[in-house]
Amino acid sequence: MLNRTEGGRRVALPAPPCLALLLLLSASLFPAAAWATEKSEATKPFRVCADPNNLPFSNQQQEGFENKIAEVLARGLGQAVAYTWWPQRRGFLRSTLNAGKCDVVMGLPADIDMVLTTQPYYRSIYAFVYPADAPYDLSSFDDPILKELKVGVHLIGDDYTNSPPAHALSKRGIVDNVVGYSVFGNYADPSPPGKIIEAVANNEIDAAIVWGPIGGYFAQRQAVSLRVVPVVSEDESSSLLLAYDIALGVRKSDEALKDTLNGLLTQHTEEIQQILVDYGVPGMALQPAGSHDPQQDTAVSDTQPLQASNGQPTEARDKAEQEVTNGLVKLNPYTGNPAAISEGEELYKLLNCYSCHGLRGGGGMGPDLTDEEWKEGTGDDTRVMDQVMTGRNKMPGYDGVITEEEAWKVIAYVRTLYKGNPSTIEW
Repeated sequence: MLNRTEGGRRVALPAPPCLALLLLLSASLFPAAAWATEKSEATKPFRVCADPNNLPFSNQQQEGFENKIAEVLARGLGQAVAYTWWPQRRGFLRSTLNAGKCDVVMGLPADIDMVLTTQPYYRSIYAFVYPADAPYDLSSFDDPILKELKVGVHLIGDDYTNSPPAHALSKRGIVDNVVGYSVFGNYADPSPPGKIIEAVANNEIDAAIVWGPIGGYFAQRQAVSLRVVPVVSEDESSSLLLAYDIALGVRKSDEALKDTLNGLLTQHTEEIQQILVDYGVPGMALQPAGSHDPQQDTAVSDTQPLQASNGQPTEARDKAEQEVTNGLVKLNPYTGNPAAISEGEELYKLLNCYSCHGLRGGGGMGPDLTDEEWKEGTGDDTRVMDQVMTGRNKMPGYDGVITEEEAWKVIAYVRTLYKGNPSTIEW
């Protein structure tokens, strides 16, 4: 549980045990100039408070992904970014945003109550990081191999508050082989949060469990190949979350600025998502407004009629649009189309499909898309389209997020990842 001090007494923060601090330590629909005009001249700077040494989020050289996203938002306002640099320690918000030194803080948990937050612009999760050639595959805290490995976790704060992975391992009796790394580290060194990933690359520890953006970014920068696999856990509660929606923070009185930023986040969604992909951030589908439960499961019964993207049962689709080949329904007009497949690959990345299914479809938190076995039903085009648009179990539906044409292009790309026997193809 995070605490802050007010008037000599400790007050519990409602944000998750580590993430509020970790991301404070880390981490169009509206006229773009509305807030700037209301505040005065539209050329005023876009004032951001950030940590000067906290990659992959931010640094004084403006190399972090939050720096890049701030630039996108500032351009939308016709402004330049002006930073107040402040180490993100306890009291950061009180000393910066709420002291009037800036107007925006990037990368806060969407449900933190110390500030007014915008709509989320990404959602990520804790992840395992371990050598790609390791003789084990990690994805769950319940894997018995964790009791035999030297596992690194981040500790947060001067009092070494435990992170959610540390709590989850302790709950399972995995304690003696766990190595703690301070998320602050030696602040005189560049990028202190990345030291734990360097320890994996140098074989000082066998695996690390870290906040996804840290794992994804630093794993890409090691001399050896590392895997970054989102954690799968079935027993998490509101007191021990592993996935979080991330938003911008403004002062509670700045409703107009919040509305303007929401418009910009919507307008520049694709550009922002591409930045996150470039930095290796393991992404997840954002939760509906007002819901931040990463374990929410929208299971569908195998006997329930699947719905097409227009809300009608699949069986009611216009038969004239269907091409029957060898007794199988074939709907996808883009299968084998190189230009459409290339677009589908970009959409696969922008929609963060890779965070569950792997960058090349090899699986992880989600099933393997390259083999002959389909976890849910058959792999024919009709079935796959329904799963993409309406979702199934923990996979979100993308109806209203992408068009049906775009969905077909994603499916056409996924077809190119297949490594099985061509004689078993069902599309």
